[in-house]
Amino acid sequence: MALDLLQIIIHNNDGNRMTSDGVLPLMPNPSNRFTGRTEVITELKRHFFNTNDSAQKRKFFLLYGMGGIEKTQICLKFVEEMSDCFSFVFWIDASSVGTITQGLKGICNLYKAHSSGLDGSLESALHWIGSLKENYVMV
Repeated sequence: MALDLLQIIIHNNDGNRMTSDGVLPLMPNPSNRFTGRTEVITELKRHFFNTNDSAQKRKFFLLYGMGGIEKTQICLKFVEEMSDCFSFVFWIDASSVGTITQGLKGICNLYKAHSSGLDGSLESALHWIGSLKENYVMV
């Protein structure tokens, strides 16, 4: 994912995309040439929206593999197809501990998070994310 200049990108369900510092994002869009991997996207949908598994609140999915096998495109396509199901889509640059920390702290600058009284720390961001009642996805 080409996010080396951005640590976090938020896509609010109202269609407004923004970075944690309010700058217009460089969030990649799914490639219009991406046509494959439907079995993986189907598995993601099944995993996150299985109606028989209502007991588990948070769900996790690890998508891994060698570089160049379209992991980013799979995530982008999943989020694009399922965006109506999420109030927030958080994109975190996980290339290092520092960028993860910076990205999570940047969440504190979001209007909804900031208005909740966050103090700008990593811990307050994680607490706020954990307290969300709305569905969200973090990539």
